Amino acid sequence: MKNFTIDDSSPVIRYTPNPTFAVNIFPDPLLNWSPVCGAIDASERCDDHSAHVTGLDGAKFALSFFGTGINLFGNLTLGTTFSMNIDGNTVSNGLSGGEGADSQILAKVSGLSPALHTLILTVKKGEDIRGLFTFDYAQILVGNATSFNRTVIDAFSDQLRLGPAEPRYLLVYPSFSAFSINSPRSEADNSHSSESWNRYGGYNASVPDGVNFSSFRATDVMGANVYAAFKGSTLFYYGPCYTASHAYTVSLDGGANSQPVQLNASVPFTQVVARCLRYYSGGLSTQISDSGSQIEHEILITNSQDKKWLTIHWLEMWDFQLVESTGISTGASPSSAITRIPHLHSTDGGGIVALLALTTVLYSIICHLF
Repeated sequence: MKNFTIDDSSPVIRYTPNPTFAVNIFPDPLLNWSPVCGAIDASERCDDHSAHVTGLDGAKFALSFFGTGINLFGNLTLGTTFSMNIDGNTVSNGLSGGEGADSQILAKVSGLSPALHTLILTVKKGEDIRGLFTFDYAQILVGNATSFNRTVIDAFSDQLRLGPAEPRYLLVYPSFSAFSINSPRSEADNSHSSESWNRYGGYNASVPDGVNFSSFRATDVMGANVYAAFKGSTLFYYGPCYTASHAYTVSLDGGANSQPVQLNASVPFTQVVARCLRYYSGGLSTQISDSGSQIEHEILITNSQDKKWLTIHWLEMWDFQLVESTGISTGASPSSAITRIPHLHSTDGGGIVALLALTTVLYSIICHLF
C-alpha cells in the first residue's frame, strides 16, 4: 500500500478559524487554532515537532487528497471529540475500542474509491472547558500500486525556469537558525545569479536522491515565479516554510485548473519547517498523447508579496498504476487533478513525544487560567 504523510504545518491544510499568527506570543487555543512547535530552541527544525491545537468548539480543518483512505494522528483530552465528513458524507473514526489511546491515532478511514476526496473535521468540545484537540499529521493511503516510479526536479535543475526577479544575494548561515532566516546575513554573489533567484542554505534536512542536500532557492520579490513541465500522476512541491514566507499562488495546467490556488506558508514560531509540503496534487492524467508519449503537465508558482520569501527546494513526481481489490489495474482519471490541497512527515516516536509535551504545556496554562 503506497502512502505518504501531510504534516499539520503544510499550507495545503485549511484551518477555520484562521490560526493565531503572532510570533513569540503564546497562542490561546480556546479562541482558535494554535500552531505550536515542540522543538527545544530556535536552532532546531520543527519538521517533527509541530502541531495544531484548539479548544474551540466548532473549529474545523479541511484537506483534499487522492487516494483510498486516510489516517489522522493527534491527541484528545478531557472529553473533547470530533466529527468527520468525506465528500459530504458523515464517517466514523474507524477505531476499535481503546485503539487510539496510546498510538495517538485519531481516525482510520479506508475503502474509498481511488479518486479525489475532501475531508472536513469539526472539533466538539466536552463539558470540561480545558479539553483540547491536537492534530499532528495525516497519512494518505494512495492504494496498491504497480509500476511505481519516482522522479525529482531539484531547485538548481535546468528543468526549472525562474524569473523575473533581479539577482540579489547568496544567503550564508554559519549554523541553522530561524532568526537568521527572518533577518538573514547575506553576502553578494554573482556565481548563482543567472536564474535571478537567491541560493539559500545552512541546515540539514533529509531529501530524496537527486536533490541538493544543502541549498535551495528563494526570492523576496513580488511577482517572481518558477515554472516546470513534468510527467506523472502525483506532484509534490517542497520548500522551507518559516515566519517570513507568506502568500503565493500555484497554477496547474490549463482549462479548469488555470485558476491560481492561493496559499500561505508563514508559521508563527521561530523554527523552520524545512521539508514543507507547499503544494500537492494527485490523480493527474497519465494518458498517452497522439505522439506516443505521456502527456506533460505544467506548474507555475508565483510570489504574491514583496519582501516576503517564496522558496523551492524540489518538485517530486510519482507515476504509478493502482490495482483495485478486484485485481483490475486502473490509471489516474484525466479530469481529477487536485488544485487546492495539501511535508512528507516522519512517523518516528520523537514527533509523538513532542506532541504530548505540547499538549501538556497548553493544558497546564489553561488549568492555571481556570
